[in-house]
This record gives sequence, C-alpha cells and structure tokens, in this order.
Amino acid sequence: MPKVTQAHLDARRQQIIEAAQRCFTRQGFHRTSMQDICQEAELSPGAIYRYFPGKVQIIAAVCAECQEANAALIESLQSQCGSWLELLDQLVDYGFAFLAQPEAREHLRMMLQLWAEAVVSEEVNTTLQAATTGAWVEPLTQLFRKAQQDGEIASGLDPRAMAGLMLAMWHGVVLEAALNPGLDVSNYADAMKALYHGSLRSPNY
Repeated sequence: MPKVTQAHLDARRQQIIEAAQRCFTRQGFHRTSMQDICQEAELSPGAIYRYFPGKVQIIAAVCAECQEANAALIESLQSQCGSWLELLDQLVDYGFAFLAQPEAREHLRMMLQLWAEAVVSEEVNTTLQAATTGAWVEPLTQLFRKAQQDGEIASGLDPRAMAGLMLAMWHGVVLEAALNPGLDVSNYADAMKALYHGSLRSPNY
C-alpha cells in the first residue's frame, strides 16, 4: 500500500477545517453537527475523526488558523515598515480595508461565535488566548517596548497594557461591525490613528 505523505495529511486536515468554517458561518457552532461537517467536506466520519476527536477540537483549529494568518501579516509588515507608527498605520489600514470587503461579513460572524464559544469551552478559550497573545499582543508589546527604548513613547507606560488596549479597540470594532451590518466604518481608521499619533486634540485647544 502506498505511503500517505505528510502533504496529503495536511491537505485533508485543511479540507476539514475549511468545510467546518463554512458550516459554522451558515448555522453557528452549536447547530453544526459532525455529520454536517462530514457532508460539507465530502468525507466519511472515520476520515474526520482521524484528524479531530470532536467538534470542539475543530473549533480550536479554526481559531488557531485564523491567528496564524494574523501573525504572518504582522511579521510581513515588520520587515517592510521603518517605525512603530508606520507599522500601526499599515495594520489599521489593512484591517479597515478588509472590513469593507463583502466576505468580511462571514469572518465577523465567525469571530463572534468563536468568542462566545471561548466563554463556555476551556479548550477553545485556551487556544484563543494563546493564539491571540502570540499573534498580536507579544509583537505589539515588543514594538512599544522598542519605541520606549528609542525615546518615542513615554517610559512610564506599560508596553503590555498598550498592546492589549490596541487589540481591545480592534475587537470592539469587530463586535460593532458584526452586530450592525450597515455600519459605515470608512472614517474609523483616521480616528483610530489620531489616538496613537497624538493628534486627537485641536491645535488651538
């Protein structure tokens, strides 16, 4: 019997994750059964369970994959940007450009369901927290700490707190946009940039 390659195993695992994402987006985590995922992936239950022992593990994998993409984005921008302000500007521009795309609606619905599941599932919560910390909080903390060392950010501020606040601001935007599909966020990017550029106040104030 021919040996199954790692590439084949990885592709099959990805096939399952993508099928599950489509199911979760259409009908939510709790209304999606393992049988639904099997049908969407066009695989037998045995094939699914070879990779994931249950639905919670698939949800955790979806979470991890999303954050891996975010980590890759930050890593790419870090190699291109010359300053912490430029990097933040690029992240903000990228984020709001994504929200303007039609397919963003499905992603927003997925994120809300993921957060809700993380509240009741310790496994999903652990995966989400670890992925979020690795993808966003740690890189931003390092970015702010370096800016402090260079004298560009006040030394009395906590870099970790600044990173956490930036992430919380973005999560707030995601929540608002998900709950209000007609929300116009076209001017949000400039407003967010004004906060960390220090240009929120009027020059005459």
